[in-house]
This record gives sequence, structure tokens and C-alpha cells, in this order.
Amino acid sequence: MRFAFIVEDQAPDIDVLLADADGTFHSIKALSQSDGRWRYSSDNPESSTYAAGLALEALAGVISLASSEIDQSRVNTVKSDIFKLFDSIQKYGMDDGTFYFDEKFGGGREHQGSLSTSSSVVRGITSFAAVTSGKIDLPGDKILGLAKYFLGIGLPGSAKDFFNQIESLALLESKRVPVPLVLSLPATVYSLSKKDQLKVTVNTVLGSAAPPLTVKLVRAFHADAKHSTVIEGKELQYDQSSGLHVMGFPDNVDVGTYVFVFETALHDSGSENDYAIGGQIHVPIYVTGIVKVSNAEIAVLGSDLGSDETQKTLDLAGTDVVSLSANHLQKLRFSFQLITPHGHTFKPRQALLKLKHETKYEHIFVVRNTGKKFEIILRVYLSVRLYRSRYAQLNMNQHSLIAFKLDWVWGLIILSPVCFGEDCNFSLPLASLLFKPSCVFEV
Repeated sequence: MRFAFIVEDQAPDIDVLLADADGTFHSIKALSQSDGRWRYSSDNPESSTYAAGLALEALAGVISLASSEIDQSRVNTVKSDIFKLFDSIQKYGMDDGTFYFDEKFGGGREHQGSLSTSSSVVRGITSFAAVTSGKIDLPGDKILGLAKYFLGIGLPGSAKDFFNQIESLALLESKRVPVPLVLSLPATVYSLSKKDQLKVTVNTVLGSAAPPLTVKLVRAFHADAKHSTVIEGKELQYDQSSGLHVMGFPDNVDVGTYVFVFETALHDSGSENDYAIGGQIHVPIYVTGIVKVSNAEIAVLGSDLGSDETQKTLDLAGTDVVSLSANHLQKLRFSFQLITPHGHTFKPRQALLKLKHETKYEHIFVVRNTGKKFEIILRVYLSVRLYRSRYAQLNMNQHSLIAFKLDWVWGLIILSPVCFGEDCNFSLPLASLLFKPSCVFEV
């Protein structure tokens, strides 16, 4: 059948006719099932989605080669079968509006993967639509979902699959069925510090320009709080020079992870049957920015009730060195806040304090989030081994260095030893702290 169809298409001066086209059409249609799928033969009861695509393509060939017009009622019945076939379409991966057809029937035949099955259905539907008059009722969101599937699977591993992928995309743009218009974002990560703009593009599956349309941001909400709407009902501006729909981020969008919900609307309502734009499209958006360390303080706490005995503020934007002293009965408290570009408190999942000795020994502490700030309290230990009973004064010329890292904030701690006599073997009490700040980082 396909060979005769190709001969007629490539050699229009040659008449290729099917004598009993109506009977052939009926024989093929008899293998259809109530769910829109087809059987391969009359003695095989199993239904196949892949076979449905083959059957639709064969019926298109019969109609094209028929010497007389096929009964329109039979054609309309097949159109209804096509609509039913989309009830078996499946969602692909995340709930982003991507759909595909899969093959459930084995029947001793070679297994057909989802790409081959989806391609077979697209080929069959577009072939049937090309030779029949009138509209085939197809769900626009499912047609758009198929286009997203072929665009999103990457480069197939075989030449056959690659051909099926490219052919399916070309058929979806052939205007035999509503042409899918794909909304996409050149980037999903934006920086508030760089004053990035939200950018959206709408094209056909092969990259052709879309007809005049409007892109609307229906709503935007925090990824972990669906009911906290931060943007609602905002129309993006179309930039003719770049072909992009753009929008600046309002002040209530700060550093974090969001979900933006878009929808498109054609300017010419009469062309809605010519294009498949689908419904609302959910896109994850990651907003970054330079987060500053603010209100950093170091305090020495008393040994009893933890009251502040010494407290100093760290100017992380400056170059001043902060020094303080503590004995082994006291504690050291370090606290700070993280501030977003819009001046709001930033709460990462975790903040870490890393102490690093000059011997490269490291220890990492989790910094507690009190709700208003990050805070950690460290104990000061003293362990001394005596080799002589004679007390010697503190030798401040001997010292060890420990560098510490708090997320992206670097500092320097100096530990000074206590020596008894001429020989020392000890773990050192915390005597002073020097802080050399580097206070900004991108998250």
C-alpha cells in the first residue's frame, strides 16, 4: 500500500487506483478496537498502539488510491477512533505537559519503544488528515505534549530512532494537524544582583516564528508554598528586535526557588484551530543574588549563665582585625545574619563553620539557625602536661594558627600556647581571634 502511495505521489502522470477500496477500507477498519488501538490481524486479540499508527497510515493510502469516494460515515468513525486513542497517552517524567505513546502489546513481535510508537501514531494521524476533508478533533494540549516529547528526549541512539524523531517533528509542523507552539525559556536561573530579566520565547517545533500572540504570567509562587502567590496576572512585553517576551522581576521576588505559571493567547482568534498552544505551563525558576553577611558578632560568654562578658561587632566590609581573649572556663559565641539583595533575611538549608588547623586538620560544625540569626557556641579547652613544677609566664611568641570557613566567609583564628617550664605538650586555649573578611557570595 505504501509503495503504491509513493508511486502516485512521485509520478502524478501515472494513475494508480485501488479497485475495491471500500472493501479494503472496511477490512482494515474491522481490526480497530473500542479504545482507538488496532489489532495486527483477525486471529490476534491483543490491541496495539503501534498498530494503530500503521492502520491509520494504511487507511490514508486506501483513501488516496480509491477510484471513488469512501463513505464519509466510515471516515468520521475513524476520526472518532483517533480521538479515543489519545485517552491512552501517558505523561512523560515530570508534570510539565509532556506526553508520549507507549506500546503494551508484545504478541511475539519485535518490541516497539515509546519513540517508535509515538512516531507511528503521529505518522498515521497526519497521513489520514492529509487525505480527508474536515477537521479531526484533536486535544491541543496532547499534540503540544507530543512535540515536547520529541524535542526533549535528546539525540536517539540509533539512526532509525533519529529518523523517527526528525520526521515526527516535521509532520507536526506540516499543518496537517494543529501546529504546536512551544513556550520555552532561554534560562531558568536569574540573578537579582545583575538585574536579569525574565525571558520567554514561543516558536514552532522546528524553530519557526510563532504568529502574533500574548504571553501572560498567570501566577508565580514559592516552590515550597503553592498558596503564597508573589506575582499574579502580569503580561510580558514583546521585544520585536529579539523576538522575546520579557519582564523585570518585582521587588517581592527575592532569592529562592519559584514556580512560574504561563499561558499564551493568539491575537487572531480565528487561527486557534491552526495552532496547538495547550493550557497553562508550569516552569521552575531559580532566582539568585549576592547574599551579604550582616550583623556579625563575636562574644565571650561567662562560665555560669552564659552572659556576655565581651562582645565585639565584625565589620565584614572593612579590613579591621578583631581580637578578644578567653580562658578555658569560658565559651565563644559567633553569630551573624544573611541578607538578600532586597534586604530580607536569607535562610539557607544549612550553614557550616569549618575550623582548620595549620596542620591541615579540619572540623566542621553545623551552625544553628535561631530564626533571626545563625549562631554557634564553642567551648574552650585547656590540657597541659607538666614536665617541671616551676611556673613559667605565658610565651606569646609561640602560637598556632587555625583558619576557619563559614560557608563562603573566611576568617583567621590565632591560638596561643600556655607553657610550663621548658617543655610543652598541650591542646591550646583560645586566646585571640583575628578576622579578615570576605563577606559576599552568590547563592
